[in-house]
Amino acid sequence: MYARGPGQAPETVVIRTGTTGKVFFGFLILVWAGILIGIEASHPPSDSGRIGAGVIFGLLILLSVGGWFRINRLRPQLEIRGIDIVSRPTDKRKPPQRVNRADGDTLRILPKFKLYGKATRPRLVFLGRGEFILLHTPWEGAFRSEEVRRACEARGWTFGGDSSLAVSDVQDWLHHGRSMEAVQLMELFGPFTDAATDGEPHIALAAAVFEDVGDKFIRGSRANARDAYRRAAAAQRVFAGYARSPGEAATRLAEASRIEGKAQG
Repeated sequence: MYARGPGQAPETVVIRTGTTGKVFFGFLILVWAGILIGIEASHPPSDSGRIGAGVIFGLLILLSVGGWFRINRLRPQLEIRGIDIVSRPTDKRKPPQRVNRADGDTLRILPKFKLYGKATRPRLVFLGRGEFILLHTPWEGAFRSEEVRRACEARGWTFGGDSSLAVSDVQDWLHHGRSMEAVQLMELFGPFTDAATDGEPHIALAAAVFEDVGDKFIRGSRANARDAYRRAAAAQRVFAGYARSPGEAATRLAEASRIEGKAQG
């Protein structure tokens, strides 16, 4: 849907989610109607039974229709303009998320990502800024990635740009506990083998990310945690190869040994 000024090209592109909620309530409407028809066809009830069934299932149909209209009306939306992108949630008590183009306009769409059996949701990422907009929620539905991309490109946003900008996003997401999402960034744009962790110059960024993943999985799946620790230790050993002095290399290798100890514990 487009908002147009008189005689001008579209200034705002508004995209709404498709939603599984609409399908669910539509299915319920068909179920209630089918049951009501089935009762009448297979075992014709008495007048009082017919009235009772009509009241009960009629009420269920009305409630389902109301749910369908509510879900359809309250779908999340993206407003895409040349100066910003705004994500408006269904809950009007929550403020919209606004991302200004002046702070950087390089975008990526990250698809669904699985790591050790857990999945992250698709998102629109603003590279180099640590910001993102979720493109899918289980109940509210999903924005179609290609539609979002076309709308952003039509308003001048860039999907190319320097992928090394993702280093700062990996740093930011790690600091905010989003290490699984950080792994996805490294696999897409990395591996950033020579990047150190902010505040920890002797620890590789990749090692810190995988160590954090291991810490998250250690209680639920020790096998997955050990694998993450081994990947962290391997990344740390590669990082040691970029050391500028033997002493610095020894310090980095000591960190690799520390992480390997967690994998063996």
